[in-house]
Amino acid sequence: VISAGVKSILDIKRTLEVLETFAVPTGTWKSDEFPAFFSPKSGVKSPATFGSAIDVASAYLAGRELGMANGMLVAVPNHDPAGTAVETAIQEALHEASAAGIEGRDVTPFILRTVAEKTGGDSLRSNMSLVKRNAEVGADIANSIVDLTFGRGKEEWAQSSQLQSSSHKPRVVCVGGAVIDTVAKSSAENEMIIGTSNPGSIHVSDGGVARNVAEVLGRLGSKPLFYTAIGNDDGGRGILARLRNECGVVTTTESAYVSEGVSTAQYLALLDHRRDLVGGVADMEALSQIPVPSMEELRGVEFLVLDSNAPVETLTRAAKNGVNAGTRVCFEPTSIPKAQLLSNNHEFLECLTYTFPNEAELFAMAESLSDGVVFNEGQNSSEEYKPLKHAASKLLSKMNSENPHIIVTLGSRGVLLASKSDSSSTPVFKHLPATAMSDIKSSNGAGDTLCGAFIHALLQGASEEEAVRFGQKAARMSLDCAEHAISPDVRYHH
Repeated sequence: VISAGVKSILDIKRTLEVLETFAVPTGTWKSDEFPAFFSPKSGVKSPATFGSAIDVASAYLAGRELGMANGMLVAVPNHDPAGTAVETAIQEALHEASAAGIEGRDVTPFILRTVAEKTGGDSLRSNMSLVKRNAEVGADIANSIVDLTFGRGKEEWAQSSQLQSSSHKPRVVCVGGAVIDTVAKSSAENEMIIGTSNPGSIHVSDGGVARNVAEVLGRLGSKPLFYTAIGNDDGGRGILARLRNECGVVTTTESAYVSEGVSTAQYLALLDHRRDLVGGVADMEALSQIPVPSMEELRGVEFLVLDSNAPVETLTRAAKNGVNAGTRVCFEPTSIPKAQLLSNNHEFLECLTYTFPNEAELFAMAESLSDGVVFNEGQNSSEEYKPLKHAASKLLSKMNSENPHIIVTLGSRGVLLASKSDSSSTPVFKHLPATAMSDIKSSNGAGDTLCGAFIHALLQGASEEEAVRFGQKAARMSLDCAEHAISPDVRYHH
């Protein structure tokens, strides 16, 4: 049973004692304080705390395995801003009822009427908010019960339960965009005619840099937690369901914010008969509401991966929380304008241990740090990759002082790895060439695949150079996949 807390007109401690007497397992959703009905605060310690939907599902299924016939109660705190005011109004109404000598069955109607008058309708709005919240948490728990019962089988459920009991923390948290990508291609057989309908094909796929990186990590078995924002629509729900069910990515009601006012982020590209971009439309308003993982939530997490789709303030707060929690922060610039914007934020840059720009993004970031000094002149220098190394050195000097790394993707020329061991050392560069491919079907998700596979390899104890080679191997699979940004062939056994 998923419910709000106990109404404060009742005795919360005695209510919990009765539940315990009847052997009903009772706990609170992500809090060690049992909530009142309208307020998350009651002053009463919760018998148990459920940190995730998997926690609740595992406890429920464990009870079933033991043959226990009782149900269980999960109390969800009401964090609606009006809740505290309503709770105060209830206490005032209780005192007024007592002073007026109102007793028995007349108490409840008096309190409801008085609270409605005192709060100006906030009690109804808060009620609606907690009903929606309970439904969200309940759906998340139901999903986890189905996953553990049918999706992964009893053996994996037992392993998951054991893992959850020892640690609730993922090893990687990804924060950023979940986007519906739509690409419309005019037929290659006829020249495209502007201003009218043209025959062709339309392909819809899941996208967003952080979403792509999370998919790679999930497919490789690292089970990342994904923070994003979607609209309250089938497109957004579908993206999250596919990540959970097909890729092993973890999302929760806290990490995936559902906005009532906007649609899930979408990008529409129109290509002509030569496959050149005619124009595109990006509707990314939902991504302005991406939630920030707190420092407490990031304690014990090894890597925090950020793309640049969230607002600068959100990214800076997340990065600082990561550093303060002892987490290594990774950044995927996403585009040249966003790379330039964030490179001007020194608070953000000094949090970064790893960043994954392509060549153009690296030059843009370095030039922003150098008052417009052009770094990509002299590309024909006798020293191989001299402008790139110069730009990378500039960026490294502004990053986290403890062993920062830049992984520069160079397309068919491979990857340039730039590293420093500390703030005073000279950068070390390593060029890792790419294996030639005769037929590249899509380069859309190759860089994101390399990023996710790189982080997965580090989790397995690889060095940065070994992780780049592993990432290149995984990226080749996505280059060979026309239907998806991330190839389904990226799997644990690779």
